[in-house]
Amino acid sequence: MTDSYLAEVLGTTQITPNLRRVHLGGGDLARWEATGKPDEYVHVHIPDADAAEGWEDDHDIARHYTIRRHSIAGEPGAEAVTIDLDVVTHGHGRGATWAKTCQPGDHVAISTARGFYGPPEGTTKRLLIADATGLPAVARILEEASADEEFDVIIELLDLADKVTFASAATVRPVWRVSGNGRSPSALEACMSRASTPDEDVYVWIAGETSETRRARKFLRANWGRHHTSYRIVGYWLSNQEELMATYAALSDEVRDRYEAIWDEERSDEANWEELEPFLVSHGL
Repeated sequence: MTDSYLAEVLGTTQITPNLRRVHLGGGDLARWEATGKPDEYVHVHIPDADAAEGWEDDHDIARHYTIRRHSIAGEPGAEAVTIDLDVVTHGHGRGATWAKTCQPGDHVAISTARGFYGPPEGTTKRLLIADATGLPAVARILEEASADEEFDVIIELLDLADKVTFASAATVRPVWRVSGNGRSPSALEACMSRASTPDEDVYVWIAGETSETRRARKFLRANWGRHHTSYRIVGYWLSNQEELMATYAALSDEVRDRYEAIWDEERSDEANWEELEPFLVSHGL
């Protein structure tokens, strides 16, 4: 069971034409704790007319967003925590509409944070691949990187006007593409197929639309043959969420129990996905 933290909208900033930053503070955020991972995210309970009284694990009202930045100020015991969420606003979905229309004083509830990025110790080379929803995490990963790290970065955008300048002490080699993001076919797998096979000491991190990240995971396993500790692939959003939620709701209790039983907290996430992904596909998920 995840904890719930009420937060107040402090304001918004338009970062690029399709990326809007929502500044949160107040509420219960003094109790909220960061994970220390640069791709950490929270689920945001976006209320309707009713107040956001707490976090609910409900895909109809919740969206997950990377924490672009958080800060703590004040004396011990009276800290003020602020959180910045960068939201892609090209559509008319619940999250995009909220980011475009929320006003100072509005309230949302957020969940406990979770993060995935974790290069093995002793490695310094990285390959980051993402669509626009992964851009905030990429920017934070690079911002927090050390001078001895090297990054090759591939980002799919809705428009080149959404390019950002990466601030980093590391060596960064970015490639920008206009593709994917629900408007046109994704080129992430094609980019992987044209790239040289990364050396074993290159940590690979991929984030984007779930069906595209599944294709990326399948390609990586078939062609790059990496150990599960040297990569992490994350599905950030679903292009057909309503359809998949309806399919999941129609599953029998027995199938749902099998689904829950596959995930083993003693294994790495990617080791779990090796078993879970074929199971999901077999049930239309």
